[in-house]
Amino acid sequence: MQIRPSRLTLLLALAFLQPGLAAAQKLDKEDKKWLDDVRPILPADEEKTYKGLKEKGDRLEFQKIFWARRDADLATPENEFQAEYVKARAAADMKFRSAGQVGSITDCGRTLILLGTPDEVQEETVGSPGILVPQTWTYRDRPGQTFQGGKAVIAFDAECRAPAGFSSQLDRVAAAKVLQPNIDYRMGKDGRLVKLADLLPKDTAARALFKQPREDFPLAAQAMFLRAADGATVLLGLVRGEAAGLAVSGSGEAKAVNVSVAASALAEDGKEAGWAEQTMSVPVGADGAFVASFKLGLRPGKYTLKAGAVDVKGGQASLVSTPIEVPDFAKVETAADGTVAKVPSVASLAVVRTIENVPPGSSDPAHPLAAFELGPLRLVPLFGGVSHKADSIEIIYWVYNLRVDPATGKADASAVVSILKDGKTPSAKAPASQIETETGGSSVGPVPLSGFEPGKYVIQLKVTDKIAKKDLVQEAPLEVLP
Repeated sequence: MQIRPSRLTLLLALAFLQPGLAAAQKLDKEDKKWLDDVRPILPADEEKTYKGLKEKGDRLEFQKIFWARRDADLATPENEFQAEYVKARAAADMKFRSAGQVGSITDCGRTLILLGTPDEVQEETVGSPGILVPQTWTYRDRPGQTFQGGKAVIAFDAECRAPAGFSSQLDRVAAAKVLQPNIDYRMGKDGRLVKLADLLPKDTAARALFKQPREDFPLAAQAMFLRAADGATVLLGLVRGEAAGLAVSGSGEAKAVNVSVAASALAEDGKEAGWAEQTMSVPVGADGAFVASFKLGLRPGKYTLKAGAVDVKGGQASLVSTPIEVPDFAKVETAADGTVAKVPSVASLAVVRTIENVPPGSSDPAHPLAAFELGPLRLVPLFGGVSHKADSIEIIYWVYNLRVDPATGKADASAVVSILKDGKTPSAKAPASQIETETGGSSVGPVPLSGFEPGKYVIQLKVTDKIAKKDLVQEAPLEVLP
């Protein structure tokens, strides 16, 4: 059985994570100075957002959010990272200042700020006091900072310039300093930047559930991972709860529950790395269950994901926990000749019932599937990949960092989607789809399930990057019920 690629065009840039910005006012002297002060650690996407803000008050609020995103412990009044950065920048300005150039924005200065004091410094020649000379810095593994092969050796010329391509590596180090990616720059319905105070967790019934877990009704959770427009990883999650015993309003197909859905990700050190909470009215399906979504921005690594739902009217609450590993869609590798390249990767497969259009201006953060809005599209996912023979599904995939041929400027990859019975026997297969861009994606379907026998299947995506000579495989479960 052959399944067909969809004609649907997807917005692969995932612009839904970037704030919509109106025409900006011209930056004043104070605004420009702040940009200059943080430039050694300022990612391009944050600079673009800052410059796009139209109100002075929003730019001041942006500055608060900027530092909060880099604060390891939001529960304390001090921001240790900000204090250390100010000291390190001052030291770099003093040590590497040269005619017409601030020391902290040189490669030497940024390296000192981002990686700290090197373990070893070798000077090629001895110059006059205060005159910079070519140097080689060596960094070795230390707590919280490791290098490929156990060390990093960086050569700087007499003008504090590192080899070509090193600046982009520093950009990745700077991006990794964001410890709270779940705190982002959101625009409110009034067109103004949401204040930091409104982005921080509140003392609510849902937050109390994390401290005193309960299971008043059956609840399950699942997660998938995509890459945001700025290269960060985003977790899109679902909770499915049994509505029996909850305060259900309406009747027939109009039944709904008013629930507060919350999620929290705990890092391996036990600290909360991300959270989300939203109260919403969620339809109750024919199976007597409700399904709602949440979204978290997380750094790559291992976490314990806690997801819960609280019945706002009846007070019933349930919490579930599951271990997750957040992939790194911005990972790079260093070849034997010292060149650095992005590592090809694929997002989680999205298996959906349908894809809805979201008219401009109608996006609602309280919609049960708001986390699955991608620009003007809203995915309606299958929880657990469970569907019926009478239904159809659509399979969506994204591929990142495919290797590009320098001569043509194009990638050369193929993507094949298959459905395997019990994960082994091919039951359906789509024709290979060619990808010629560094980042690509497509969808397959709608796939009618009427031709599938009831049982468990595996949806498999296989991407072959012919230039990088790598195969990428991603799978998702599918269960067909009678």
